[in-house]
Amino acid sequence: MSKAANKQLVLKRKEEGASLIEYAVIAALVVALAVAGFGVLGEGLTTAFEGIVDALTGGSGTGAGGTGG
Repeated sequence: MSKAANKQLVLKRKEEGASLIEYAVIAALVVALAVAGFGVLGEGLTTAFEGIVDALTGGSGTGAGGTGG
């Protein structure tokens, strides 16, 4: 194998490694933003779902009652 072809293979492998790292960084940022978003919206989401449960069950949304099946 010629030196030029060998060098081209080495550069190709480095580019693939860089792409993998870039994707990992993007994925980490998406996860961090999702966690931060859920933290900020958590209270509002809890209140919203409790309101939905109250509307569907006609109760206060608390307690462990039910028909059991």
